Amino acid sequence: MHELRRVFVIAAGLTLALIGLLTACAIAEPLPTPTPTTAAAPPAAPATPTPAPATPTPDVPQGGQLTLRLAADVPDLKPWDLRSRGEELVAELMYNGLVELDDRLRPRPDLAAGWEVAPNGGLITFTLRSDVRWHDGEPLTVDDVTWTLNTLRTITPTNALLFDLRAVIGQVRAPLSDTVVISLTQPYAPLLAELAVPILPRHRLQNRTPEQLAQLNFWSEPVGSGPFKLDRRTPNEAIVFLRNESYFAGAPNLEQVALIVAPDAAVAEQALRDGRLLGAEFGVDDTPAFDDASGLRSGAYPENGWYGVVFNVRQGRLFADQRLRAALARAVDVPALVAEVTNGRGLPIATTVSRAAWAYPADLPALPPDPAAAARLLDEAGWLPGADGVRVKDGQRLTARLWVRGDDPRRVLAAQRIAEAAAGIGMQLEVTPANFDTVILAKLAPPYDFDLLLGSWVNAPNTAGFATNRFYDPDDFALFHSSRIWQGEGDPRTGLRNVGGFSNPEYDAAAEAARRSYDPEARAQLIAQAQSVLARELPYLLLWTDRLPVVLSARVQRKAGPIPLDSPRYLWDIETWYLQ
Repeated sequence: MHELRRVFVIAAGLTLALIGLLTACAIAEPLPTPTPTTAAAPPAAPATPTPAPATPTPDVPQGGQLTLRLAADVPDLKPWDLRSRGEELVAELMYNGLVELDDRLRPRPDLAAGWEVAPNGGLITFTLRSDVRWHDGEPLTVDDVTWTLNTLRTITPTNALLFDLRAVIGQVRAPLSDTVVISLTQPYAPLLAELAVPILPRHRLQNRTPEQLAQLNFWSEPVGSGPFKLDRRTPNEAIVFLRNESYFAGAPNLEQVALIVAPDAAVAEQALRDGRLLGAEFGVDDTPAFDDASGLRSGAYPENGWYGVVFNVRQGRLFADQRLRAALARAVDVPALVAEVTNGRGLPIATTVSRAAWAYPADLPALPPDPAAAARLLDEAGWLPGADGVRVKDGQRLTARLWVRGDDPRRVLAAQRIAEAAAGIGMQLEVTPANFDTVILAKLAPPYDFDLLLGSWVNAPNTAGFATNRFYDPDDFALFHSSRIWQGEGDPRTGLRNVGGFSNPEYDAAAEAARRSYDPEARAQLIAQAQSVLARELPYLLLWTDRLPVVLSARVQRKAGPIPLDSPRYLWDIETWYLQ
């Protein structure tokens, strides 16, 4: 399964060197806090390349430096292919898309002032803001938008975003100076989230071929339109940004944001305690503990991915019978398993939709463990207890292998606990740890030679695989729709993600309708319908999603209220943040 098991890679580093870095870098030289200005409406952008400064929010403190931890440096930057959390943070500061995703992952206007969808869902018309300028002072126009989207459609797809832009968009054009029209090959509501992809400056990049653009490290062209602009980058030390005084939403309240490379979690934790860092994210194995008197606020957001056991439900396979899948699901105490294997840090799940998402089906019930009900299901399926306790049907013993990658102790322990629960109902599972590259990947490709496999889908890869959906849309069509099943010899498609061969017309209908619906309420209902089918039919035994800890100084405030640390998009309106 295409995956990354650490959004923040804990890179090797010398503790003493890190302490020196945190002391000597931008942290040691805080900018003075300017005096708040008098309230005034931001002026319209002038016709000349030189921008007029926008007015910061007048009723909160102005200036100051926000210092945030990076667990690893960002040596390579491609705005449409963000393969680490650090790259995502950089893009949040530097760039804008036609839309942006808020803290509940809902698409909202960004460079676009708004949009309209044609009744048939095949045409989206965006009205572009007229007051946006690039960091170099040039105006951002519809030409930048059309050039960016059309160019990305010509780059060889290396992730799901590029694939969708090529497959779903038929044409991008600008009939008016403030209007961008996107024609689709079919209605496709997830595109709105994907249009959070950064728009790029045509005037600086248009002389490059798509191949050259695909190879370009954008640190050599660090010009965006976002709330902060690059000041300097010192590899493996820090990336420092200054506020964009001409930002179309108003100049940020913060004067500077410094991303400090701090690989050692213990050093980062101490830097938070003594104020050299004002914010940090940690890996799942590095959860810090702070008391209420520390002046720090802690939270955690769900990773954009999840762990589970995929059943091979193809005809002739053992778990093609839903009753066997349901029996195993009722035998396993998922909350207890998750608490043990993740040391209480994982979040048990009953749906593939992120708890942080606007479409999360909160009323979808998770069935409690019930070994007696599990045994009855096996009885109904004709699997009766054998002399040694293993059930038998037509002379066949109820046995299967549970494949798991052997280099992840958490997964191996989870597989062992599942096998123990299965033994309690007469199902014998042989836990088989194996190498991911040489064995597991082969199981996830034709001819799909497995019955059970414990793995994960994670939408933020860097060392293996590729993103299924970097922009957090709650669409799992690719994992479960029948059209994503390999059809056997002669089918040329590779990389299909419905690896278990799940096919259900009720799910297909709901998932297709959800893709066609641009109304958030209607789409949420359709997604809930699709998820209820998955909960009943059980193509996967869902286990957990990791929660990534976030710590912020109490000095860091947000004009609209508390910073939503339970969301991966808690930085979405960082231009409104300020320091007390």
